[in-house]
Amino acid sequence: MNFTYAFEPENGLCIYRLSGKATVRELLACFAAARSDPHWSDNYDFLTLLDHLSLSDMSADAMVKLMTKMREGDTATPDHTRRGAIVCNDPFSRAMLTYWELSAEQRLMTEERVFRFESKARLWLRSSRDETDLASGGPQPA
Repeated sequence: MNFTYAFEPENGLCIYRLSGKATVRELLACFAAARSDPHWSDNYDFLTLLDHLSLSDMSADAMVKLMTKMREGDTATPDHTRRGAIVCNDPFSRAMLTYWELSAEQRLMTEERVFRFESKARLWLRSSRDETDLASGGPQPA
């Protein structure tokens, strides 16, 4: 599996870019690398861009294991409800991610959604920030 991560502090995002064939161990290593970066913030939302990432070896049990390990490593108490948007261009993997989206609600500390297009994912992620800003009296949407 190939992966990179980058931060967009102005948008409150950690962006993961993944391709190839994924295993639980590799995915956890990617997430751990970002969290150990000095530019990491517990207030970041997550945008995960899967570019022909194969989840063909990932069973439902493996997905639950991944969620469990992610939850164990997530001790953050962000000032908003964190969101994770997953953009996937592989139809088979996207179908498997439907299970992820439904299961994450009970297993993760983030609200997760799967998208076909990055633009839609970014809009959804931004809407959470706008709602938090309005509730706290912070910056208003442009």
